Amino acid sequence: MTLETTTPDTSRHPGLRLMEATAAVLRGAPVMPGDVVGGTFLEDEAPAALEADAADRALARIDALQAIDGRARTAAGDAGRGLGEVLMLPDPLREAVFEAMGEGSRWKFLGFGIRSLKLPLDGGGETQLLRIEPGANVAEHDHAGEEYTLVVTGAFHDGHDRYGPGDVNVGRPGFSHEPRAEPGEVCYALAVSFGQPRFGFPINILQKLTGH
Repeated sequence: MTLETTTPDTSRHPGLRLMEATAAVLRGAPVMPGDVVGGTFLEDEAPAALEADAADRALARIDALQAIDGRARTAAGDAGRGLGEVLMLPDPLREAVFEAMGEGSRWKFLGFGIRSLKLPLDGGGETQLLRIEPGANVAEHDHAGEEYTLVVTGAFHDGHDRYGPGDVNVGRPGFSHEPRAEPGEVCYALAVSFGQPRFGFPINILQKLTGH
């Protein structure tokens, strides 16, 4: 899926590129012909002796993987669920979450059953990962600018349509909706927005007070 936007200079926006890459994983990226050809060549290659430091490099790689696992545990703990929940996020989104946590980002409370993790990417606007408990909803709101939301796990209905894994919800000024996660599975969604949401009273007062 190619994301289209009327907002200037967003075709190269890192948040939208992350969204496209994540969507590709969700729909199952095909094996490239070059991978198949490369595998055939490897089958014809003669075995080669290991280098002297091969074992040390292998152990170093294991240590690095354990460090990544530690970052995953921190991210999962802050989200309020087990390690498996975060580890099940598709790569490259999972790695973007680890990097954000490593740079000091933390999950923030946005409402009952809703948390947000900001992904510090360049390009303007805001990229964040939303975690919505089953049955929880984001208050009805309009948009000051374009907003793209990719469902990663679970599903939500915004009062207009249903969106499941791999679906992208597009909100523009004048489009009001109220996303509510469906029962059963936690809904993770990657959102890229170019302008703050416009909530009605009294949510707009709380928004001003909290800075969200």
